Amino acid sequence: MRQTPGVRCVFYRILASLSPNPSPPSICAYCARHRPGFRQSAAPPLFTHVRRPASFRHRLRSAEVITILSEFFMVDAPLIQTKSDDPHPKVVATIKGVDVLEAPHLKPAILRRIRNGDYERPEVEFGLANLRPGDRILEMGAGAGIVGSVFAKNIRDIELRSFEANPDLIEHIRMIYAHNQLDAVASVTNRIVVTGQDQPDHMDFHVRTNFLGSRLSGENNEPEARRIRVATSHYDDITKDFPHNVLIMDIEGGELDFLTGADLSDVELVMLELHPNVYGAEGREQIFTLMQAKGFELDRTTSKGQVASFKRPERLKFQPDYSQISSGPTQQQSYDLDPHRALAEGIVTKKNAVLAKTPRSQGHQIAASVFDQHRNQVPEAICWLTHQKPATTLRSHPRRNRIRTLEGTWLFGGRFNPHFGHFLTETIARLWALDHISQPLDGVLFFPTYNDHEDSAADMFSNLSKVLDVDIKFKICDEFYRVDKLVIPPQGNGLGRLMLSCPEMRAFIKRHIRRDFEPTPHRKLYISRSGQFDKLGRIFLGEHSLETLLRNEGYSIFHPQDHSWEDQLRHYLSATHILGPDGSPFHLVNFTGRSDLSVGIIQRRPGHDSKQMAQQGRLYGVTDTVALSHLGRFWARSGDRRAGLTLVSEVQLAPLCEDLKSRGFISPKADWQNLSDAELQASLQFIADATRADFRPVSNANESLAGFPQLAIPDQPTVFM
Repeated sequence: MRQTPGVRCVFYRILASLSPNPSPPSICAYCARHRPGFRQSAAPPLFTHVRRPASFRHRLRSAEVITILSEFFMVDAPLIQTKSDDPHPKVVATIKGVDVLEAPHLKPAILRRIRNGDYERPEVEFGLANLRPGDRILEMGAGAGIVGSVFAKNIRDIELRSFEANPDLIEHIRMIYAHNQLDAVASVTNRIVVTGQDQPDHMDFHVRTNFLGSRLSGENNEPEARRIRVATSHYDDITKDFPHNVLIMDIEGGELDFLTGADLSDVELVMLELHPNVYGAEGREQIFTLMQAKGFELDRTTSKGQVASFKRPERLKFQPDYSQISSGPTQQQSYDLDPHRALAEGIVTKKNAVLAKTPRSQGHQIAASVFDQHRNQVPEAICWLTHQKPATTLRSHPRRNRIRTLEGTWLFGGRFNPHFGHFLTETIARLWALDHISQPLDGVLFFPTYNDHEDSAADMFSNLSKVLDVDIKFKICDEFYRVDKLVIPPQGNGLGRLMLSCPEMRAFIKRHIRRDFEPTPHRKLYISRSGQFDKLGRIFLGEHSLETLLRNEGYSIFHPQDHSWEDQLRHYLSATHILGPDGSPFHLVNFTGRSDLSVGIIQRRPGHDSKQMAQQGRLYGVTDTVALSHLGRFWARSGDRRAGLTLVSEVQLAPLCEDLKSRGFISPKADWQNLSDAELQASLQFIADATRADFRPVSNANESLAGFPQLAIPDQPTVFM
């Protein structure tokens, strides 16, 4: 803006940029031409408003000048362009690939949230999950312009039209759009969007010290909140000028009035932040009722707290990209691995990636995350137990002084779990990528499931090298590490339906499984769990009787926990028939990929394990693999909040016998009988005495026995039939 020496009137200085060689009379003449009814001799109130002492004039906000000019001359504020005095604005943070520029409204606390990825996290993540290429987005309440920039930066072929009522933010929003090269697809207008009839041309807006709380309503405002007048635009007019299919709102309580009169006929997705502190719980319910009446449904998978996503039925058909969601309960909802879809194209490489696990976190779920160089969580590095249960949950980015440097190129292996079954499903789930990466690797990095991993990790990877011809140089990340280059493949295996594995995982096992063992003489094996009596929930009633019956059919009773890994594999490669209750040994059986092997997996508890293991076997090449489901009654320990924790099942031997005969596992002459009630009670009493607790019948694994005492009669464990 051109400066005029000796002139203290800010208004005069502004006009000096608009009119050549201005003088006080020409200013008034200028005003007269653009302000109907203005008299040259009468100074307008606005003139007094902008006249300030010399010591103060430089503090006038450029955004405020825009508002003054737009009101006084009836010029649309967005048409008045301003530029930063700094031709190279300072980048103070980066979020999802968007550079955030230094600005007076971005206080240290807000910057910390941006750098940690916590700034408007649900809005950002749900938006990235819901938005699709080609969307035309109307954003009401652009705020600092960061959320809209993230969408424009990360979603292809979208167009963003933003409206923001706070004039102090307009220049900075435009700057962030321009700096990130988004100004071709994103724009912002300083207007309040209204709906309904008889709306005013201008409305009061209360600007607070924290821009996040600025709002239309004067209630709950801080004493120093500044009230200004902001021009309005009607939503119907905006829709005609900018047809859109997505509406995003964060307007600090104005959403209820807006939605009441809004025609959303052409909109298929509405994402908004609710503000019940402004309109109460009744207003919140009113919004839900309004949206339902307008043909929208709430998508609960991309809604959390006061952030809600409403979709029309046709939009609900598109599954959100859950990999974008990583915050606590809203972390990616599922990981549906298609066993027939290749994953090799999903390998990503991150430079200066940070691996961080909370030191005291251990167990089935650990707080551990991988961050890229911009401090954003890498969704491809989330680890999964099952398709619906993540094994890692989000944690914050560690402080810089606590991060150690790890040079070289490393493969991210996921989570190291020392338990045999989890190791063969979770821990090796990303090793398939070794066959698809040409660059040299310094090793494989794992988060530890348990903190006492020093001895177990070396033993487990040593055992793995004895059944697979791969030598894994591993490193357990029990500290915070920044890695020069981290290669992150998608998880290709797991528990539940994930055990079906991706094609690359199955090919990796088939290629590297060792087969150079001396065969054993045992052709028929029964893989027993009877040696695991101390682990309630893992045994079933009548197994000793079943072992006796199978011995008579020529089966060898095999206890895998008493054998080395290579000896287990040697037995499985030598057998022609293998039977046993569902459990982790069958992962190694299935890894043999033998089409000449017959396998029967007996269901030992409610659930899908036996069927999924049988399906895993068929996909790996053990084509004659079947699940044998013949459960009877269930019992569980009294006092347990969930029966599944200690549930023991009856396997009915008579129908199992008929099934095995029909499939050729036992002779046609076999004739087995179910256990009698007396035999069942005797087996249960043995368990009750060992655990010093009563056992009661239950109908399913989710039933609760918390209402019963552990012992109905002190020092006398009882079985209830």
